Amino acid sequence: MNASRFAAIVLAGGLSTRMQEFKPLLPLGNTTVTGTAVTLFKDLGIGVYLVTGYRREEIEAGINKNGITIVANFDYEKGMFSSVQAGIRNLKPGYQAFFVLPADIPLVKPATISQMMEVGLASPDKILYPIFDGKRGHPPLIPAALIPEILAWEKPGGLKAFLATHERSVREVPVNDGNILLDIDTPEDYKNLLERYRRKT
Repeated sequence: MNASRFAAIVLAGGLSTRMQEFKPLLPLGNTTVTGTAVTLFKDLGIGVYLVTGYRREEIEAGINKNGITIVANFDYEKGMFSSVQAGIRNLKPGYQAFFVLPADIPLVKPATISQMMEVGLASPDKILYPIFDGKRGHPPLIPAALIPEILAWEKPGGLKAFLATHERSVREVPVNDGNILLDIDTPEDYKNLLERYRRKT
């Protein structure tokens, strides 16, 4: 599989307002939540673009930067979509499609990403969502052809609202991976994440 045709935008620029701690730097194994999300794609040979913002120096200091591109979003207070757009602006030319994964959804299985790339190669014009138990999760895989429209999008609702306007181009990819639905918004969510991680390892 030609993983070099795909990029991944990992979002770690937010304020973590609902957590008592700063989500991107939460410990996970021998690294952090952000480090785990980055490694997921990096180990598969996918080009990783890590978007930082709030406390960016701390995040960047704790990341192995080999093989990844750091993108600083100085407009992070405008919300997650500003980080999506910052990442997209910095994508090198030549990618067929790109994943978008918030750093607080770090336990997606490599097999899920590989499965989505296979479907993406066969359906390059489709927006792909992994689904588990009938629910869409992260990360979506978005054709690079949509980049100009995403950068021009100014309506409310961010990326989710934009993708909803292209529902006819969506293909859902069933995966055996409940972790596509597992994000961290509360301390209890983090406890659940740690337990899942321990079971995995």
